[in-house]
Amino acid sequence: MRQLLLEYQAILDNASLGITFTRKHQFVRCNARFCEMFGWPHDELIGQSTRLLYPGDQAYEELTAVARPILLSGQRFDIEIPMMRRDGSIFWCRLLGRALDPQDRSKGTIYITEEITLRKQAQDALLRARDELEQRVEERTRELTMANARLQAEIQERKLAEQQIRYLANHDALTGLPNRRLLEDRLEQAMEMARRSGRQVAVQFIDLDRFKPINDRLGHRIGDLLLQAVAQRLRSLLRAVDTVSRVGGDEFVIVLPEMSSVTAAAHTAQRVLDALIKPYCTEGHALHVTPSIGICMFPTHGQSTETLLSAADTAMYCAKKSGRANVQLFAPEMNT
Repeated sequence: MRQLLLEYQAILDNASLGITFTRKHQFVRCNARFCEMFGWPHDELIGQSTRLLYPGDQAYEELTAVARPILLSGQRFDIEIPMMRRDGSIFWCRLLGRALDPQDRSKGTIYITEEITLRKQAQDALLRARDELEQRVEERTRELTMANARLQAEIQERKLAEQQIRYLANHDALTGLPNRRLLEDRLEQAMEMARRSGRQVAVQFIDLDRFKPINDRLGHRIGDLLLQAVAQRLRSLLRAVDTVSRVGGDEFVIVLPEMSSVTAAAHTAQRVLDALIKPYCTEGHALHVTPSIGICMFPTHGQSTETLLSAADTAMYCAKKSGRANVQLFAPEMNT
């Protein structure tokens, strides 16, 4: 046993790493390299608290909180931390620990300590060199980046301007609804779909009754707000495939693709009528307008956008002559 202990002590004393055995946070045994590393004589170190080697209470408590669950699980604890020599100087160490018996902490823990100050300094030097290189690269590329950013901003500004131009070319500035140009394009598409599917397209021409007296009496601002409110109600009534357009002062046109019958188109027109006759509250004014609605159907009443819009317009005028606030389906005799 004595010979075995001598061999173990020889191994410990000749190890290039610091090795120590602790129990209940106190040093029980350590090798010569550990004492040399921390500047403590072996006899003075044994029996002292392991807290002795840490820069402060907080650092010691944080390390303990991290190490405890790892050691209790039977795994090896491995961390790089700053530690303190006897003279108070701080240096970097790699600390590895393992409990002799994870189920019984009272049996103690073996720690291996390696000084890594030079390695940390080399790492820090490499990091500084990398940072300096990155800074130089950044300085050299900053001008190009700024130039590219300016170019991208100009491109984006141009794209937005083009989008705005296209939008204004196809939409009513007041209500944001499609204008007559976009309406005719949508109507052409709807007719082409109907030719392939064998279904119908309904066109509704809407004119607001007695809008002009409101506009004249309360001013154009109130009139514009009223038109915007009407546009909003029309949007809320329609499907995603439908198109509602403002084609004149108080005139709107609705295109309803894929309609199954005249009855379905008339039902939609009645919904529009019911929605628009409800009162409007605009800046404290209670306003009442009613719509006169004319309906025509593709392909029954026309094969082109001009013919269909003309037929729906004619039906709308018949609705006005019939007392306003009603719906009229186009019939050929209306042209006479």
